[in-house]
Amino acid sequence: MSRIFRILGFVLFSFSLIAQNETNSPYSRFGLGDLQSFSTANRSAMGGVGIAICDPLSINISNPASYSSVNSQRFTMQTGGLHTTKILETNSQDQVVNSTKFNYLMFSFPLSKFWGTSVGMLPFSEMSYSFSDVSTDPTANLMFEGNGGITRFYFGNSISIHRNISLGANMNYLFGNLNTSRKVIFDDTSILNSRINDDVNINGFYFDFGLIYKAKLGKWNSVLGFTLDNGGEISAEKTALVETFRSSGDFEIIEDTISFDQQLDGSLELPTSMGFGLALNNDQWKVMADYRSDNWSEYKLFGESDDLKNSNRMSLGLEFVPDKKSINKYYKMVRYRLGVYTSETYLNLRNQQLDEKAIAFGFGLPLKRSGSLLNLSAELGKMGTTDNNLIQESFARFKIGFIFSDVWFIKRKYN
Repeated sequence: MSRIFRILGFVLFSFSLIAQNETNSPYSRFGLGDLQSFSTANRSAMGGVGIAICDPLSINISNPASYSSVNSQRFTMQTGGLHTTKILETNSQDQVVNSTKFNYLMFSFPLSKFWGTSVGMLPFSEMSYSFSDVSTDPTANLMFEGNGGITRFYFGNSISIHRNISLGANMNYLFGNLNTSRKVIFDDTSILNSRINDDVNINGFYFDFGLIYKAKLGKWNSVLGFTLDNGGEISAEKTALVETFRSSGDFEIIEDTISFDQQLDGSLELPTSMGFGLALNNDQWKVMADYRSDNWSEYKLFGESDDLKNSNRMSLGLEFVPDKKSINKYYKMVRYRLGVYTSETYLNLRNQQLDEKAIAFGFGLPLKRSGSLLNLSAELGKMGTTDNNLIQESFARFKIGFIFSDVWFIKRKYN
């Protein structure tokens, strides 16, 4: 256990050192921002599948019923980071943006032979955009900016009620801040510019549930997974500030406050969602498929729906291990992974629902004598379109993940 805590200290120190680079996603202006369809590096390499994964050596937050499958004598910690390069394209111009960050920390451990638990923190959504638009007044320029994000802290438990059936649930706490700014800037310096700043704070609990059923199909082990998110209402507070200002170089000099309004008893209504998964595996192969739908038409923030549409995501993943027990040939112990996914996002702009598609691949590299694993993945895809004067985001997303595992309070015996 002492090795795990030394590693944890290093990870927390790394979190304090690594800063986020330039980011810009104009589509994060809508809803709660850019939703983080969270998956660790090992799952990302397989298209983000996870609803039917039962791996005793890794943590699967996609289905809380999987926690009871953790090794009965091991404590597991997972952390990782990602780098994303995006090309934002319109019919007339393009821009390249980059982002690098560590973004999650999770733990799992058994409480008994039939009871497993997990706790962790990970991203839920991110808002980051800055762009200009054309005003009906030729002497004025419109500027839109937004930043912030929402973080998810979870505590989950799973119980095996039968050797083939497990049930689980996560208690999730969302917290974060979303800040948006809209500016009107005039070419004539004698006219005062104006801006509206909206600051939204979110904090509250919601729950999600999972079920896993295991069966034998000939030489294959099969797993059926089901997840349900009941949505719920999260507390929200909003501050709206309207000001006039003058521009002086890179600085904005406030001239007057036009209005200041606070809403301290607002709410965020989260959508309900449902997911199904199937996994087949033997000693060498894993074949997995997921489907998930989210009813974002139920979403409201301070009573506004933002015209979001129901979203869905389909994923397919493969993993191949030549020989997990190989001693002399390391490449036979490596986990080779491949995946694809397609998703209809919750964005509906100019009568067109935007979709996202990607292919993925990666490797799981075992660290000898430690029970740990280094995971690498790459995703190549695109979201949106240049039709109807919209923006297409082409992306390359690279992830690195670490799975550290050690014995869980086992007394050592000496002869």
